This record gives sequence, structure tokens and C-alpha cells, in this order.
Amino acid sequence: MLEALWSVEFVSNVQGAGAGVAVLETGRVLGGDNQYTYVGSYRTENHVVHADVKVTHYTGSTNSVFGPAKEFTLRVSGKPAREQFTLNGYVVENPSLKLGIRLTRRAELP
Repeated sequence: MLEALWSVEFVSNVQGAGAGVAVLETGRVLGGDNQYTYVGSYRTENHVVHADVKVTHYTGSTNSVFGPAKEFTLRVSGKPAREQFTLNGYVVENPSLKLGIRLTRRAELP
């Protein structure tokens, strides 16, 4: 059910909002936006999806939804749905930095 191309919209508790895309396939997360790449893994356990995603700056200013950052790891979880669902979590290196992510299915994988 999760394997697809998703748009991701996120909001943090400190800096604002952003958006990007992510492909979920065979337990992997691959994606990015206009300044950061997203690489990680996910698993489903007891009808809840859990993901750890490394976010790495690659171009432009280092202006993430958490402020200036070159690299950080997100740990998120939530109840998946076929068309749209929300994940909530935090930055592993600083758990006081929290965010919510809305995923919307955009395309099936070939």
C-alpha cells in the first residue's frame, strides 16, 4: 500500500513549512526538495509506519524548516492510508525539534 511516489508537505515547531517528494519502495525512502535530499528506511509494525530519514543539504542556502542545517535525521511515525496520511516526529539529534508531514499519493511505481 505504501509503495508509490508521494508529495510531502511538512511543518516544524520552529521555522515554518516546506514541501518535496518521496518515493517509498521496498522499505526505502528516497526523495528531496529544492535544497535537501531525503534518504532513509521505513517499516510497518502493528498498522503503524515508522521511518528514519537522513536529510542532507545539497545546494543553495541551508534554510530547512528547522533553520540553518547541513544534515539531520528525522524519526517519524503514523498510521498509513492509501491516498493521504500524516506522520509526526522529531529530529534525532535534537528531539525538541518536532514536525508533522502530510503525504499525498501522486503516482504508482512502474
